[in-house]
Amino acid sequence: MTDSTSPSAPSELERGYRRLVACYPRSFRKDNEEEVLTVLLATARDGQRRPSLAEAADLIRGAVRMRMGLSRSPRTVLNAVRLMYLGAAVELGVLITVILTAGTVRAAVRAAVVHRDPAVAARALEAVNIDLAADLAVLPAAVVLWLWMAWANGRGHDWARLVAVSAFALYTMGMMADLARGAAAYAPAAVIASSVAWAIGLAAIALVFCKQSWPYYARRAATR
Repeated sequence: MTDSTSPSAPSELERGYRRLVACYPRSFRKDNEEEVLTVLLATARDGQRRPSLAEAADLIRGAVRMRMGLSRSPRTVLNAVRLMYLGAAVELGVLITVILTAGTVRAAVRAAVVHRDPAVAARALEAVNIDLAADLAVLPAAVVLWLWMAWANGRGHDWARLVAVSAFALYTMGMMADLARGAAAYAPAAVIASSVAWAIGLAAIALVFCKQSWPYYARRAATR
């Protein structure tokens, strides 16, 4: 049985902390790594051989926040970024919904136009197929865009707010076009999911443009 107080114990613990601290940006490590390690080692339990799960989670969370530029961001920007990540998750849900309900949507449209002129029915089915193909192409890009906007706004890039507004405007026009084509009747699940993503986008924009957020973007721009 290995003695927890053996000479190798401190070095093993230190190596564990160093691996976690390595997740932080290089500029931060250059000035603060040794000080952080000293504090971590000084506050470790007697005989501790490796970082605890709580310590690891806390250090990794801090590294992620710092790499995203959120370590000094106001709560409004932090919440906006969280909403944007949530928007990416919802958009992914929309994509999955479209994939899973594509057959049901085609069947519903086919049933709705079965008694119409064959040429009219064919055009309706063709339009639905085009819409589904467009969704399958656009939705993955929308997920990436949500993630990119979250990262850029977290870093305090002022242009990222304008990108968010432009993307929201395009998203709104796309939803209106879908509703005008009767998407609520033949694809209600996708419309509901898209509406949730729209509401998240609106809330995120309101947060990044509120009064408390402006100084953060101005300060980040000045440092650049």
